[in-house]
Amino acid sequence: MNRRTRILAATPCLALAWGLTACGLDSDEAAAPHVREAASYLALAEEEGGLGEDAVVDSDTSRLEALAEEEVEDARTGPTDTGDVCDFDAHRARVVAGYDENADGALGRRELRALRVDLGEGRDTLDSRRVQWGRRVRPQAFWRVRWVFDQDADGALSPEERAALGDAMEARCQRLRAQRLEQYDTNGDGVLDEAERRAVREARRARWELLRRERLQTYDANHDGVLDASERATLRKARVEAAWKRRAEVLTTYDTDADGLLSTAEALPLREALQQRITEGHDAER
Repeated sequence: MNRRTRILAATPCLALAWGLTACGLDSDEAAAPHVREAASYLALAEEEGGLGEDAVVDSDTSRLEALAEEEVEDARTGPTDTGDVCDFDAHRARVVAGYDENADGALGRRELRALRVDLGEGRDTLDSRRVQWGRRVRPQAFWRVRWVFDQDADGALSPEERAALGDAMEARCQRLRAQRLEQYDTNGDGVLDEAERRAVREARRARWELLRRERLQTYDANHDGVLDASERATLRKARVEAAWKRRAEVLTTYDTDADGLLSTAEALPLREALQQRITEGHDAER
């Protein structure tokens, strides 16, 4: 008897709930937590900041290299900001639409299972179908945020942890929405028109250009105005070294027994601090 069979056999109500209709659960109620999780990642895909950056404390060399590669790629391709304001409800609707194969407006058992698989339940990666959620895929940023909310460090999000992630990201979205409207909604109508969105895009592009020039000044060895493969490799190496340095700094604060690793108990205060930063909208360039 495999693990799933044992669980279902031990809990008749759960076995019925697998069909998403018993024990007071319909398909919308069963799917809602996973849809909110996916909507959270879609919202993250719109951002440029180093979300949950101190999660590097739990990273090995391969993870830090992947983080550096993602950062270098972001720097090479430029900003993707459309100038819109964060809309969590719209993100939820896009997730449902992406998996609602029979177009009935809800996720049934098979559709929800596909979403759960793509969310990488029990793994630390997301599957390729995630690209349907948005214009930009940031798997390492997603991994960082999942790490922050996986408080018991079991590699999966419990219902409570998934709810906390959804709550935090929805609150973050509302804060960033308010900030963007305050800064760019010049006519005060509560939405951004095309001219106002263009101002957002231009501001984001200006920030990216400043960073690009700074990196060219440091890493463009042949002064041709672009980073070739070898120069990008040098940049990746520098970013990995910076991540190792940050990892050591965080360990100094949270590794109370000085064994070079964070136990679940030692990591909990760090996770809670990062949850607060995420909820409050820190680390986002808006």
